[in-house]
Amino acid sequence: MSEKHSSAWLTIGEFGRQSQLSRKALRLYDERGLLTPAHVDPDTGYRYYTRQQIRIARRIRLLRLMEMPLEKMAVVLAVWETDSQAVLHHLHLHVTAVEKQLATVQLAARLLREEIMPLKEKTMSFTFAYQEVSTHMMVSIRRHITVPAYHEWMMPALQQLWAHIATAGATAVGDPVALYYGPVNEEDDGPVEIGVPFEGSVLPRGEIKIREWPAHRAVCVRTYGEYNEYPKLLELWHALGKYVDTQGLEPNWEHDMTPYEVWHADRTLTISWPVFSFPAHGNQPVSA
Repeated sequence: MSEKHSSAWLTIGEFGRQSQLSRKALRLYDERGLLTPAHVDPDTGYRYYTRQQIRIARRIRLLRLMEMPLEKMAVVLAVWETDSQAVLHHLHLHVTAVEKQLATVQLAARLLREEIMPLKEKTMSFTFAYQEVSTHMMVSIRRHITVPAYHEWMMPALQQLWAHIATAGATAVGDPVALYYGPVNEEDDGPVEIGVPFEGSVLPRGEIKIREWPAHRAVCVRTYGEYNEYPKLLELWHALGKYVDTQGLEPNWEHDMTPYEVWHADRTLTISWPVFSFPAHGNQPVSA
């Protein structure tokens, strides 16, 4: 290495001190293509960086402080010099996601405190209803999918199902449903099934299946206001599951049933929990 280059390039240790990034972190960012060395000595494998790269390292360190995933960091860094509005948009999206995650943590903590001190901590009661659901046919798509991909897929999936019904000359009737056979979040992928009830004759095609929506009983709760949105929506799901348990109701998973949401045109939801029988007070709504 020439004297000129040795003075212009920084060793990984020198660069790490100036950028406040560890050697381990720098090696990781090199592997992921976020911050590659300006030169790697072919004989020793030593990594060298330029002083100009400190600016990139500083951005990476701040993105790390935001707890942004490496995949998203790569997107931000790729457009940093060419599209500042896109950078600001990605930063805003990530901050919003973190704020929602914090709200979820706070919600979970409050619900756990209610378990310990139910009379002192409980701040909200919900009205649960009992429904007799009749049988009908439904077109549906079932997928293993995580958030946020699920939220991006919901409307295209519905459009696909409605179009399939119309092409067959049948008629969509009633509100769409989403059945959850497992949790759907950033780590868990369900699966989830989106379905549309119909009248007429429709054949399956590709991932679109035809199933009978069986007659069943369900305990339900309707969303409203802030409870239409995540993370407050989780509180309604939690309350419904807890109510079914405390009332001693037996969940009904026969005929491929599972807890589900009914999606209404006014953007509210009915969260439903299939059960074999209703409690002694019958079909009257009850607050809990």
